[in-house]
Amino acid sequence: MAWTAPQTWSDGDTIPEGDLNTYIRDNQLFLKENILLEEADELTIAAGSVTIAKSYHSIDTQDDDPTDDLDTIAGGTEGRIIYLKANHTDRTVVLKNGASLILGADISLDDTDKHIALICDAAGNWHLLFSDRDLTFTVNAFQYPAPGTDWTPDITGATLAANMAAKKCWLPLNFLKIGDQIVSYKIVGDIHEEGGDTCTFDCKLVRVNKADALTTTDVAGGGIVQVTADGNFDSLATLTALEPVITDKQYLLELLGTTSNVSANEFIKVIGAEVLVRRLV
Repeated sequence: MAWTAPQTWSDGDTIPEGDLNTYIRDNQLFLKENILLEEADELTIAAGSVTIAKSYHSIDTQDDDPTDDLDTIAGGTEGRIIYLKANHTDRTVVLKNGASLILGADISLDDTDKHIALICDAAGNWHLLFSDRDLTFTVNAFQYPAPGTDWTPDITGATLAANMAAKKCWLPLNFLKIGDQIVSYKIVGDIHEEGGDTCTFDCKLVRVNKADALTTTDVAGGGIVQVTADGNFDSLATLTALEPVITDKQYLLELLGTTSNVSANEFIKVIGAEVLVRRLV
């Protein structure tokens, strides 16, 4: 349904039924559909295209395929704004940057909590206003409580030498912005064991809270499975729920390592972490 420019009447005019329907009823319905978004109506991609019917839609893949490209959005008029999200968390809709969708880069909708807003130009092409994008940041600026006596900095990252018990150091997540949501992280390093003894390595996401005195909170789902095997590790922790970054909170990864005293050559090394964040851009 399209918007119709309102009619101007004068005193004594007779208003036909058709004019009431066109200028009042239909325009009220248009405003309801395009300002009060209500529930998202589902659209299914067909040959790379969908046709919008209102301003808020969920998009599903053709034939429920695991992934599908969306190249064209039909039904737009100049100045129209639409909001889109994925219809299903198990299927990924990829909005393809191109002549019709002017996004700067392809954008994937792979979670029903992710949205994108687009505005239409006079040619029927859609331009990005904002979207939720998943971005991966690397961090390796460790904080050492006692460098040289437990965790020690070197060119490969943080190193814990042999014969150290329950030693901690930290990786501050100092790239975060208010409004970000932390999704997961991956901690990367290496354990070298000798003589059949076992080293252990743990890592967890910690939130530091403004209070008097300051408090800390372990973020749900933010701990990795303890690493005990000899060799390099690449351990992932996916949070139980997205962790919103708000004012008066700070975040860090807390590393905890124990090495045995079987051999002076034993060690744990951590080169850093890769942190997945959902950011509005």
